[in-house]
Amino acid sequence: MQINFDVDLYDIECRNLKLVVFAQQSKERATSWAQDFWLRSIDNKGRTFGMAIKPYDNSDDEIAKEAEHKKTMARLMSESGTKELDSDWSTSHDGFQHKSFDEVIAAHDYTFINFFAGWCSHCRQFAPAWKQLADKIHGNGADVPAQKFKDREGVDRGVRLIKMNCVDFKQLCFDRGIDAFPTLRLYKGDGSFSLFEGKRDEAEIVRWLERTIKMKSYGWASSHQAFERGCNAKGRLVVDRIPGHLELMAGGGDQALDSKLTNVSHFVKHLSFSDPDDGRHHRKSWSGIPKHILTHVNPLDGQSFVTDSFHQSWIHDMKVVSTLGSRDQVIYQFLPNKRLSKVPVDVVPQAQFHYDFEPFSIWVQKDDKRWYDFFTSLLALLGGCFVMMRLMSKVSLAMVLSLRHLFPKPGGGRGGILAD
Repeated sequence: MQINFDVDLYDIECRNLKLVVFAQQSKERATSWAQDFWLRSIDNKGRTFGMAIKPYDNSDDEIAKEAEHKKTMARLMSESGTKELDSDWSTSHDGFQHKSFDEVIAAHDYTFINFFAGWCSHCRQFAPAWKQLADKIHGNGADVPAQKFKDREGVDRGVRLIKMNCVDFKQLCFDRGIDAFPTLRLYKGDGSFSLFEGKRDEAEIVRWLERTIKMKSYGWASSHQAFERGCNAKGRLVVDRIPGHLELMAGGGDQALDSKLTNVSHFVKHLSFSDPDDGRHHRKSWSGIPKHILTHVNPLDGQSFVTDSFHQSWIHDMKVVSTLGSRDQVIYQFLPNKRLSKVPVDVVPQAQFHYDFEPFSIWVQKDDKRWYDFFTSLLALLGGCFVMMRLMSKVSLAMVLSLRHLFPKPGGGRGGILAD
């Protein structure tokens, strides 16, 4: 059996999404005989994610901003000290004040932040590579100078690497929209930032830093909401014809999602079942199938399922019935039922589509009459009319005969109207 789907998840990035089919009422994966689907990033309006490159504009205003930023950097370093502004926010009890995150950003040309959580296994695995990268870029003074990155104008820029513990500084991370760990952001002194989404190894990160710092406008934003994106999952899966459920698994990628902030609201563009012989996309219409049956082929299409609070997920229960057409066509109707499920605080919500097959099938057959059947029916109809007319004639005659004694003959007898 083939599952055809085209679903948008509003708030889950493609890097954190997997499509898995499980056997019914279990976490045992069902056999998947064919997979032909893809994931594509979408923006917060459901459109394919992309950003146009703006032309570089070296205006007098930009020069003035650069000069003002240098003054701000010097002032902050003088007031708070280099150690305070360069330190990791690893814990609130490390001897540093950690008064203002914004001042840390403003005190550097560029600040590369590693937002992490102590419970995150991906963060622990990445920690040694991050330390090695920080040591390389920061240098150790005269022997190993700090690494510089050239911007669009060819000016050498410094980058400060800082770790941010989102368990100790929970509110700060929440306000900045951090809902997956580790999250790596490169901040400019004005507070705008760019999001790193590549493979987390030293060479890849350094290449990304070099490219990003050379860009003046593209890839930068002043709010985390500009980087909020979802994922479109579209294609088909061929599985055994047994009860199961298709799960759009959030958190199956290379980041650990915060279960308290994970939102699996989704929009179903298309969902249907078909035979694998129907091809990559099953047929949209079938000849000889009544319209009231076709409306149950994809009843979820065009519907949005949005959660209104944390720790919730929509679960779809579908009863699937195979339907045989008059030309040996096989289609699958299904009756959907939705329910809003409440999940535990420490469990990442998932969007699930449960399907079960009814043990019976519906057979749609169109009755055709041949010419001799029509001729026989016509004769039967004419014969019936003749018999009815004969019966009515006899009944009328009997009634007249029974009433003849009521009318006298012209000569004095009764039944005059029938005398002649």
